[in-house]
Amino acid sequence: MTTQNYWAFPKEIPLEEVPRYSSIFEKITEPKTIQFDLTKTEWIHSSFIGFLIHAKHLTATKGGKLYIIPSPAVQHILDLMNLREYLLH
Repeated sequence: MTTQNYWAFPKEIPLEEVPRYSSIFEKITEPKTIQFDLTKTEWIHSSFIGFLIHAKHLTATKGGKLYIIPSPAVQHILDLMNLREYLLH
């Protein structure tokens, strides 16, 4: 389920899905608080990491806050890439 403020992501996020997420996200005009629920996600394509970084940056520049709730698998990936601090805080 995806709304402007709450996004629940599936078990796997392949490369083919990332442009769709980006397109939807770019249409948000006034992000105040956005929540990305990745608690059920076990596998992500590396391009999705780029999407998360872009979404975090874009939300912050528009005065909003992006909260990412990772699954243990996603948190592990973010730890390996040294992105945990930036994306989760």
